[in-house]
Amino acid sequence: MIRFALIVASTLGFVLTAAMGNLMVPLLRAFQSRQQPTRPPEPERPDAAPGPDSDEDPERPAQPPTMGGLCLMVGVLAAVGVGWTAACVAEPQLLGTEGLLSTRLLIALFGALLFGGVGLADDLARIRRRAPLGLRRGTRLLLEAGAGAVVLLLLGASRCLATGLALPGLGYVELGVLAPLVWEAGLVALAESVRIADGIDGLCCGTAFAAQLGLMLCMTILGWFPLAVFPAALAGALMAFLLWNFPPARLRLGSVGSLFLAGALGCAPLCIGWPDLALPLGLPYWLEGGMVAVQIVVYQTTHGKKQLFRTAPLHRWMELRGSSAVQIFYTFCVLALLGAALALQWAKIS
Repeated sequence: MIRFALIVASTLGFVLTAAMGNLMVPLLRAFQSRQQPTRPPEPERPDAAPGPDSDEDPERPAQPPTMGGLCLMVGVLAAVGVGWTAACVAEPQLLGTEGLLSTRLLIALFGALLFGGVGLADDLARIRRRAPLGLRRGTRLLLEAGAGAVVLLLLGASRCLATGLALPGLGYVELGVLAPLVWEAGLVALAESVRIADGIDGLCCGTAFAAQLGLMLCMTILGWFPLAVFPAALAGALMAFLLWNFPPARLRLGSVGSLFLAGALGCAPLCIGWPDLALPLGLPYWLEGGMVAVQIVVYQTTHGKKQLFRTAPLHRWMELRGSSAVQIFYTFCVLALLGAALALQWAKIS
C-alpha cells in the first residue's frame, strides 16, 4: 500500500504542478510587468516604424516570468498531503510515536518551505526594488542560516537530530557538539550552490529530478520507505515543471524555487538521520558552488591579480566554451544521475 501512496503522490504532484503552471504563468507575467520601471511615452511620429527598442517589435522575445517555484511548492504540498494520508489510512501505525515518521516528514516539509520563503524574499527584492541581484549577500546568508537553525532546533527538540556521519569505509563517525554547526554550514552552502546553479534554463529542475529519484530509492534501502512520499511527490512535480522550464524556458524557478529545492535536498536526508546523502545527491550543485568558492579564494589571496578559471560557475564556463543551454542541461543531468548512483552505493555499504 505504501507503493500505491508513492504513485499517488508522484502522479498528483505532476498533475497539480502542470495545472498550476497554466494558471500562474499569465498571473506572474502580469505581476512582473507592473513592477518593471516604465518609460515615459515618446511623441508619436506618423512616419515612425516599430524599431528594435519598440514595445511593438514582434522580433523581440518576451522574458519568461520568474517565481515559478511557487506552483512547484503548492503542487508538492498537496501531493505529499494526499499521499501521506493514503499511506496512513492503509497503515495507521505510521501515525504512532515509533520512529516519529509524521514529525520527521513535517519538519522536512517545513524546512523546505522556510528556504523557499527566503528565496521569495530575494525574488521580491529583485522585482519590487529593481535590484538585479536581489537581497544583499549578508542578508540572504543570515536568512538562510536562520531557516537552517529552525530546522535543527525542531529536530533537536524531537530528538531526531543526527550526531554524526555514516562514511563508506569508516563507518559512523561521531561529531558530537560540532554536529549542529556542520549541518548548519552544509544547509547554507547547499542553498547557495543551488541558487548559483539556477542560471541556465532547466538546469536546477533536471538535476533536482534525478536527485529526488535517488533520494526516494535511498530511503527505501535504509528503511524509511513511508517518508519517500516527499521525494516522490517532488520528482513528479519537477517532471511537470520541466514542461515549462526546459530550454528555452517559458517559466523560471526563481530564487523561491531553487531555494525550495535546496531545502528539500538538505532537510529530507537530515530528518531521517542520513545528512551525508546530500553530498552525492547534490554533486552538480557542489561542483557549481565549489568552483565559485575556489575562484573567490584565488582572487582574494592574489589581491585580484589572478583567476584560476576564465569564469565561474561551471555552467558559465561551459557556456563560454560554446556549449548550448540544452547541452549544458544534459551534461548536468548526467552528473546528477552519477550522484544518485553514488548515493545508492553509499546507502548500501554504510
